[in-house]
Amino acid sequence: MVYLVGAGPGDIELFTLKAVKVLQEADVVLYDALVNPEFTKFCKKECLKINVGKRKGKHLKNQEEINDLLVKYAKEKNIVVRLKGGTPFVFGRGYEEVKALKKIGVTPIIISGVSSTTSVPESFMIPSIDRSFSDSYRTITGHDIELFNEIVTNYHKRENLIIMMGAHKAKEIVNSLLKKGFPKTTPIAYLSKGTTKDQKCLIFTLEEVFKKDEDFFEELKNLTPIITFVGETIKAFEE
Repeated sequence: MVYLVGAGPGDIELFTLKAVKVLQEADVVLYDALVNPEFTKFCKKECLKINVGKRKGKHLKNQEEINDLLVKYAKEKNIVVRLKGGTPFVFGRGYEEVKALKKIGVTPIIISGVSSTTSVPESFMIPSIDRSFSDSYRTITGHDIELFNEIVTNYHKRENLIIMMGAHKAKEIVNSLLKKGFPKTTPIAYLSKGTTKDQKCLIFTLEEVFKKDEDFFEELKNLTPIITFVGETIKAFEE
């Protein structure tokens, strides 16, 4: 049996009960870089734990190698857990792993995790939806600025943007939003290491970030993982 398990946003106490249960039974765990390392306390002593983490510019294993490992251990072990940050199918390449397993006749069980896209803003008291400010939100990848430009076409006052993996493109993202008609006064928050003891929230307007020097953007890279939140509900945090 193979399980694709969401480990949540970072706080070990945000693991689900179902995630803990399968970790206690696992013979092998393949885990991501952003998974809280305390997960090992749920594993039995003889469990094989393999770090297959991918961070910007530092890939211990590429996706094809991870798929190959899943296939290998699915054939050799009774219970295999693929432990992924957040939840498996939100920017986690989870379905690529599902397809690799299905090719050998194994259909994995998916155990959803607490998604960082909403839980991290909530940990800073920033609501994704609040009737005073917004009616919708979009979750977007920020690592590909060309794709970002295609998705975000114009400004909607009552829609928030939750941008994942955008720290390394922070300057380009702000420039893009301003060109697309987002008001200079639009609030933007950089939410670093949300739900953990090291969490940090930096709040500006788009205009303020636009005027920042290169040192600021280099510092943002050092604060990863970061979620970039753009929208009026940030004002709820400030009230």
